[in-house]
Amino acid sequence: MVEESAVRGVTLVTGGNSGIGYECVRALAMDGARILVASRDREASEEAADRISEESGCEPIEALALDLGSLASVRQFAKEIEARDLPIQTLICNAGLQMNGLRMTPDGFETTFAVNHLGHFLLVNLLMRRLIANAPSRVVVVASGVHDPELFTGMPKPDVKSVEALAATGGSGPEKFNGRVAYVNSKLCNVWFTYELIRRLRAHGLGQAPQAPLSVNAFEPGLVPGSGLARDYPPVARWIWDRLGPPIGRIASRLVAGINTAQHSGAALARVARDPALENTSGKYFPSHTKFREGRSSKLSYDEARAAELWDESVRLTELTADESPLIHPVR
Repeated sequence: MVEESAVRGVTLVTGGNSGIGYECVRALAMDGARILVASRDREASEEAADRISEESGCEPIEALALDLGSLASVRQFAKEIEARDLPIQTLICNAGLQMNGLRMTPDGFETTFAVNHLGHFLLVNLLMRRLIANAPSRVVVVASGVHDPELFTGMPKPDVKSVEALAATGGSGPEKFNGRVAYVNSKLCNVWFTYELIRRLRAHGLGQAPQAPLSVNAFEPGLVPGSGLARDYPPVARWIWDRLGPPIGRIASRLVAGINTAQHSGAALARVARDPALENTSGKYFPSHTKFREGRSSKLSYDEARAAELWDESVRLTELTADESPLIHPVR
């Protein structure tokens, strides 16, 4: 269990019990980080944490329950962090999913949008004062290259007409659901959120170097066969992805820059979260096709008006208040 009295900062990883998140946690453990894994399946996270601790010989890794599809769960999680005064210094927003059918959260939002964007938006804001207090600190948001319509990914192009439609179906309108479009749109939201978070921090004069830097960056892992995204696929498709995907991925990763193993992408994610050379690097995008060096995200991702709209609507949907986040106060 993470000791509250310890001075060293805690690295919080959402969805760290499988795939990229698991490999990221393992790399972080090898580097001596104090780690807290948060996921909906606490039992699976505890098993993963124990396995990594045993393999690495590191200190125990704690696992806590967090359902990003429930605003109440996110708030309860943040309250537990606050009550225990855990020094969260790094927050890796890794958890994500792709749905095979329309499913609504208890709050009435389409699940892909709710988990991949809205839950993380709320979590980051609720932990913002803690991140600033424990600076130098970092936020890393795991996005995806599928948000860029100019890249060939085998996925549809993003189609975001309004945040209201995203909340209803994850797509461009309230009429129908397409799980692939919902996933692509949510990944565009991840990049918009990253860039808008930086702008809001700067506007409020928070987390700025050199006194107390808080860096915020987006990370793109590439196509990672065998990752946990297929858990809502039909059984046959899930078996192919889970069983045949990893060995095919290991071979393909040697030939194609945008295809990676979970181990490779997880280690790269850990580097973006921990590398001292990146302490003052903020507002950047680290994609797989550049071998995880700084690169450009899609043209659409730099649309400041759309990013600001997403932020404002996310505040409304989560009912985020100024008491909960320092980024809600009007800029003077």
